[in-house]
Amino acid sequence: MKKILQILLGPLFTGLASAASAPNKKKVFNSLTKLLRNLNRNPGRRGLVINTDFNLDKFIIFSDHHKGNKDEGDDFAASEKNYLSALEYYFNNKFQYVNLGDSEELWKYKPEEVISKNTRALQSEARFHNQKKFYKTFGNHDLIWKDKFEVQKWFKGIFELPLPIWEGILLRTKTNGKSISVFLTHGHQGDQMSDNNAFSTWLVSHLWRPMQRYLQLNVNTPAKDFNLKDRHNIMMYEWSSFKKNLLLITGHTHKPVFASGLYSDHPNNNIPGINTNSSDRRRKLIPSYFNSGCCCYSDADITGIEIADGKISLVKWHWENNTSEKTVLEEVAFDRLVNDL
Repeated sequence: MKKILQILLGPLFTGLASAASAPNKKKVFNSLTKLLRNLNRNPGRRGLVINTDFNLDKFIIFSDHHKGNKDEGDDFAASEKNYLSALEYYFNNKFQYVNLGDSEELWKYKPEEVISKNTRALQSEARFHNQKKFYKTFGNHDLIWKDKFEVQKWFKGIFELPLPIWEGILLRTKTNGKSISVFLTHGHQGDQMSDNNAFSTWLVSHLWRPMQRYLQLNVNTPAKDFNLKDRHNIMMYEWSSFKKNLLLITGHTHKPVFASGLYSDHPNNNIPGINTNSSDRRRKLIPSYFNSGCCCYSDADITGIEIADGKISLVKWHWENNTSEKTVLEEVAFDRLVNDL
């Protein structure tokens, strides 16, 4: 029966889902604008506003772990050692932790599988929450966490409840007397399946995702399709470039971006189609967009964005000489960044 349904329904469902996941500029712009407006006008409803000092407070931002059930299709399993080492370092060094979503892979696995197989990682995250230093947003792969009753059901006994999971977070700070906002969200805004009203959220969580798991459908998303990665990052950059005194940090595409690629021509950390080697073009770049990459690369590395000691950095944790080590891939002082905005 499963094989027959795969043949009959697979192409239809895959096509619909891939089309819905493709970024639409107007929808992406409208969705980001509405969320930012809501954060500014109604903090505590869809997101959190935190007043901070980047010379004193420290943040680590990770996204896209896609924790699974430890089978051969679990993208996070190989990266778990690096992730646990990184969290130990950040906890001991008094960082606050922002988890930007797609933390649990609920397209391929049921919540009970994921939670039961990842207690070490979840308990490491819970230590930050116990000290009121843990902030979590939902993504399209863990959209179920929009429902606070699902959160209470699955995280009970691991996290101190309540465990709020937001759509966005706004960090407000001042640099050289200039007010700056850092807007953090998963980055799936504009995805018609995952960024819509309550009915579509219910439909995706309770009908589409179980059907996808049962039929084992492989859907193209920005995390899998290189063309979608770049299209999505371009739209995120374009939206952020129009905002005054604002930095946007997302995940979703699994491709790191640092300061829109202004300070480096490294192809792994910039946006094809936006960045060129032309000095004239680079002068026009605005360092408004960052992407944290992911915690599930095939080589077991993880990447994230650090904010500490008046600087923002793109970092990589990798296994070297039988230990997990941190490498700073790019870094800039906030003073310089703000002057370039």
